[in-house]
Amino acid sequence: MNEETKALVEAIVSLKQEQDYFKDYIFPLAIGLSSSLLGAGVAYFTIKHQDYAALQKARVQAINDWILSAEGAMQSLISIKQNYHGKLESNPFQRAMEVRSLIGVTQKIDKDITKLAFIVPKKAEPDTHNIKWRQIPRIRSMVQNYNLIVDTWSKRAELDRPIKEKLMQDYGQLAYAHVNKEQIFNSVGAANFTLLIDFTEKAIKFTDDLILELHDFLQDFPETAKTLIDKKYRDRYGPILTFSTGGNTILENLMEKSTEVDYSILAPLFGEAEEKIKAEYETGYE
Repeated sequence: MNEETKALVEAIVSLKQEQDYFKDYIFPLAIGLSSSLLGAGVAYFTIKHQDYAALQKARVQAINDWILSAEGAMQSLISIKQNYHGKLESNPFQRAMEVRSLIGVTQKIDKDITKLAFIVPKKAEPDTHNIKWRQIPRIRSMVQNYNLIVDTWSKRAELDRPIKEKLMQDYGQLAYAHVNKEQIFNSVGAANFTLLIDFTEKAIKFTDDLILELHDFLQDFPETAKTLIDKKYRDRYGPILTFSTGGNTILENLMEKSTEVDYSILAPLFGEAEEKIKAEYETGYE
């Protein structure tokens, strides 16, 4: 190799940089890994936020759904009570004759109560354990009792129609005003009319108490539920529905309990002591 060629080779070699492993391998790998982690983190928190928002939305919908169902149930019972409110005396015979069988079509409540599972107080929050409308059993009992009273009114209507028709045949227009105990028993039988009285008193008692229970739920549950939903999601997916009588005196009057039956007249009909008969008509809301 001549001197000129040797000098050229040395010059080329001197221009070549030493290999930098960090820059050539580690740095690009770190950049790629960081980008992947950042993307995964952004995706994770985005999905988590979307899931949380969807959860809050579902809670708002569940709360409003139950409020609307309770309001519909209360209005159904009030519509029934309008047929006899203010007309009842304490005599069970008068009451059975006065209450009409045509009560309209009343729908039961058929809802998935597990959608309200989020209202159950946590063990770490002892101050919330005694809040009435965060107790699933209380809400379930309210629904079951409402459905029970719908069945009770329906069964009473089945008994009432043939009895009233027979009394009308036997006594004409007197059937709704002047027939006495003996005339009633002679016409339709003591057992049949006593059964009608039994269904009548159970229906009246449960209707009164369920109207008040449903009203209490409608008053307090929305406020309780609001504490379980972030405000920004209440604003976005709400509002949480609320209920008020609006000063409606007719509606407020219908929430007053009916005249109580005279248990001294009921007791001989069932062959039981007054106190025992009275206990049998208790609803648990006293």
